[in-house]
Formats: sequence, C-alpha cells, structure tokens
Amino acid sequence: MVQKYADTIVLGAGISGLSIAHAAHSHDHAVLLLESSDQVGGSIQSYRADGYLAEHGPNSILIKDKQVATLLTEVGLDAQESQRANNKAKKRYIVHQGQLHAMPSSPLTMIKTPLFSLGGKLRFAMEPFIGRYAEHKNGHNEESFADFVRRRLGADMLTSAAGPFVSGIYAGDPEKLSVRHAFPRLWSLEDRYRSCILGAIALKLGAGGNSDQLAKGKMLSFRSGMHAIPKAIHDHLPHNSVKTQCAITKIKKTNAGWSVCWNDISGQQETTCKNLVITAPHHKLRDLPLPNSVFNGLTPVMSLDSPPVTSLVLGFKKEDITHPLDGFGMLIKQSENSRLLGVLFSSSMFDGRAPEGHVTLTCMMGGTIHPEYSENSDEIVLAELDRLLGVSGKPTFRHKISWPRAIPQYGLDYQNTLDAMDEVENNNPGLHFAGNYRGGISVGDCIVNGLELGTRLSTNEQQGF
Repeated sequence: MVQKYADTIVLGAGISGLSIAHAAHSHDHAVLLLESSDQVGGSIQSYRADGYLAEHGPNSILIKDKQVATLLTEVGLDAQESQRANNKAKKRYIVHQGQLHAMPSSPLTMIKTPLFSLGGKLRFAMEPFIGRYAEHKNGHNEESFADFVRRRLGADMLTSAAGPFVSGIYAGDPEKLSVRHAFPRLWSLEDRYRSCILGAIALKLGAGGNSDQLAKGKMLSFRSGMHAIPKAIHDHLPHNSVKTQCAITKIKKTNAGWSVCWNDISGQQETTCKNLVITAPHHKLRDLPLPNSVFNGLTPVMSLDSPPVTSLVLGFKKEDITHPLDGFGMLIKQSENSRLLGVLFSSSMFDGRAPEGHVTLTCMMGGTIHPEYSENSDEIVLAELDRLLGVSGKPTFRHKISWPRAIPQYGLDYQNTLDAMDEVENNNPGLHFAGNYRGGISVGDCIVNGLELGTRLSTNEQQGF
C-alpha cells in the first residue's frame, strides 16, 4: 500500500462533491473524489430505452444563479446540448374536485379561477397589510410553512396551492417544514419587505436584488438527460482524480489533517489530506468509519427525516390520453385523497422524452404524509391516471425507481441539525459536510454551495490558513 497526499479528499461524487472538486481544481487545488458506487452523479441518473428518456432523480434544473450558468459553460454544456423547457410547460395544474385547473398567472385569471373561494381571493389581496411574524409562538422564532401561508395569504391559498407546491418540492408536510429553512427566499421577502407581494414587486423592479442572481431564471434539461451535468463535470476534472467503487475502511485524524483508507479494484489505498469533505447522504453517515468524537456529534444529522418517494415513468400512445398535457404537470390537493403526489408531463416539458406519437408521464408517490403510497401498484397508478387525465390503453414504456430515504425535511427543529454540523466542524479542523441536507435541496442549491466551499478551501490553502 502506497500512501499518497491530496489537498482535499471528498467522499461522494454526487453533484455536491463534483461541484466542490470543480471549483477547487479551478484554483489549482488538488482534490481526490472517492465514490462508493460505479458511477458519478448520485441520484442524478438518466435512463434511455426504446426512444423514451426517464430520470431517476431531478427532471430539470432552474438556472437562476450566475455561478451555475458559468459552471455549465465551463464544462461544455452549451446551447447545443442544453434544452430549455417548452413554453407550454409554464402552465401548472392543480387537481381540485377531481378536475385539473391551471394555477393563475395574472390578476384576471386569479379572479376567474375556481381554485379559491371569493373570500380566499379577498384574503390574498390583503397580504400587503399583514404584519411581520411576532416571533413568540411556542417560545421560539420558528414558524411552519403552513402557518406562514395561513397568516400571510389565508387558508385557501394553503390548501389549494401552497400545500400541493410543498408536496411537489419536498414530498413533505407543510405543517412540519420550517419556512425559514425550507423556503428561505420566501421568508426573506417578509423579513426584508414586510410583505411577500411587495417584496416580489420590488425584486422584479430590481430593488435590493442579489448580484449573483440572474434577472430571469430559466428551466433547463439536456438532450441526454440530467446526468449530462455530473458527467460533464467529471469529464472536465483532471484524469484519475475520481475513484469509483471505493469502500472506505478507516478515517482518522492526523497531525497535518486527515487520513482516509479504502479498498477499490486496485486493492487497499491510503491518502492523507488537509481537508476532508463528506458529501454522502445524511442517512449514510452512520455507515462511515468516523472517529467516535465525530460520529456522536452527528446524531441530529443522521436522524433527519427523509420520507420514501417512488418515481414511476410511464409511456403511452398520445391517442390514449384525453387531456392535452399542455403544461408542466399536475399537483394534487391533499383533500382529493389521491394515491399520487403529482404527475410531471415530461414529454411536454422537454423534447426527446418519448418517440413520435407517444407521451411520457412521471408519476410521483409517497412522501411524509403518506409514505405507504410509495409502494403503490401499477394498477393503482393507472386507475388514477385514467380518472384524472383520461388515460386508457396499456403503457408502452415503464421505468420505476424507489428512494427509501429521498428528500431531507427541513423541519421546525432543523436549526439543531445545522448547529450540530457547525459544532463538529469547529471541533475538527479541516472536516466539512455538504449535500442536499445543508443549504438547500435543489440541484442549483447543491451546485452553488459546492462551488463556494471548493473556492473557500482553495483560497484558504493559498492564504496559508
């Protein structure tokens, strides 16, 4: 066994780890990525067969940060490979009383929509006159997303729009999610502008905006699928800087930093480093051979709730579906008692997701409120698709992926999780944690956080910290 050295070792070659490595290597900082599986990308995997394209994880990325746009350009994902969402994907449907209704996109459609009662619409219009959160509920300043929406926008908005929205993003329960942590941009509108509506107007007019934010976000995917992002970053990294099929056998502190031992196809390996970054999923931290002082401090992180979610991608002949599928997809109100969280109209969002004359539907199931629905049979799903979209005929394509621990929930006690990570890092210089359980669950958030950490590590190295 030959002992080697790297400036930084990153455990996990998902999108967070790859982004850290990209930023660090851009500053001539040597990074070694160790991945337990046989490929990079984590949950961002794409599957193509018989003219269909199915995603295992995220189906798109919302580009709203200049750093993300720059990264995609740097790794060669230019306009020829990227795909902007089709215009018809701007329409979002909500299932209300068994029917699909488009979310309002203007004051006129807000007045006409049957999604909200007259009282609910009037209550929504009163939002600019609602004061800030009093910060005394339950003896602390955490407020659930549900309480936030009820207080600012009314109960109608929660049940008919915001609640299904949470199901689509977090597969979570709006009563249990912290608005400050799970939706920080929404929370900051009230904090900075006293009103969500007034804050949104101010940002649209360019007042107090973030210089790193793009003036207008754009939703993208790629012709080969979302896996194009991790693949392109990996291919852009120095040769031999990423090792796959690695089984970590030992992690220990040294006088100069950290030492990591692992086994791969070449046998037993050991590398020392100044910085060790762990990007493994939070529920897999318990599987790592961490020192006891580190392991014991991570209990709030490892126990973070993450419900099961299943994605079932089905293809159909276009003629076998009554609904025009002229939108992004449909989200379903909890009161509808559906066995689905929602359905993405994947082939309407992006071209190349189904053969000519066919369509693709991505059905999402499970989540915090009904985890048992993640085990729905195909028969249950097909019955729901028939009821809501008028789907008949047999599927012409099927691809299913289940995640037993899918999306970390930023709950009302999430600050304890952040405090635990901060304390472990402060007590163990050179140790860092990153991933979708810290700083945002979206692909864009993970990329930005990874780039910033990679830059910080390389900058500190150059400054001799």
